[in-house]
Amino acid sequence: MATSSLDPSWPAVTEPSWDDLKIFLAVVAHGSMNGAGRALGQSQPTVARRIRALEEALGVDLFERGPNNLELTEAGRAVLETASPMAEAADAVPRIAAAYRPDPSAPVRVTATSSVTMFLSLHAAHLHQAAQPVEIAYMPTRRKLDLAAGEADIALRMRKLPDEGEDLVVRKIGQIAFAMYDRSPDPTAVIAPPEDPTLSRQAAYVAEFAKGRTVSARIGDTPIRYQAARSGLGAAFLPCWLGDSDPDLIQITKSQGDLIEDVFLVMHRRSRERPHVVRVANAVADLFKRHQNALVGL
Repeated sequence: MATSSLDPSWPAVTEPSWDDLKIFLAVVAHGSMNGAGRALGQSQPTVARRIRALEEALGVDLFERGPNNLELTEAGRAVLETASPMAEAADAVPRIAAAYRPDPSAPVRVTATSSVTMFLSLHAAHLHQAAQPVEIAYMPTRRKLDLAAGEADIALRMRKLPDEGEDLVVRKIGQIAFAMYDRSPDPTAVIAPPEDPTLSRQAAYVAEFAKGRTVSARIGDTPIRYQAARSGLGAAFLPCWLGDSDPDLIQITKSQGDLIEDVFLVMHRRSRERPHVVRVANAVADLFKRHQNALVGL
């Protein structure tokens, strides 16, 4: 049976060591003191000693120790909940500092959804000319990378004006329209996104379109969904610039209303001190302006 080792004679609570808290987080992450020791390059006895020191500093047991396992106590779970954001913040500090003393030769990191990144990739040679002599690192993701923390230099956000802090510079650079496309004018199958229809307007729209039709697959990534539609798997929700450019695909629905989304270019104010970032941002904005008709499905 797991037992507690809380000593009633422990002294009053003292300030815990951050190094000991990091060891505690490693024990939780790796499930054992041996695993944490291997990850940290420390011996198991050293890890055990530091955990004991942390428990003594806090005046509570953090683990219930069984013959072959460790389980967090209620206090341990509370400490974990509090310490985890501290670890994330500590990990972000070097990134933030680096963002304020950027290497002039560092790549310009551009983050966007996969569909927008796919559009940028078609014009990558043009953007490369703007970035020279540095590189552009494309980071396709639906997660909003933290510009203030230095996770990216330029972000393309869609749908609504971002409200993420006064240190960000935001400008609308255009719009992107979406519609359903298929090889047949009367599709019987649909390629749906994987998320719950209640979580996004796109998923809700496709779910409504799919009524009375077979859902042939669920694909979240736009390039893969596009290839699946080209293969004849079913109708797919695609950006108009992509669907209209393929002679094998037919636009099944009209792009209007919520199917036309605003695109915003977002930068941190400090990025204006980096000429390479500014040049790439201006090139991206110019790209959207020059291709605005295709982007909105005209």
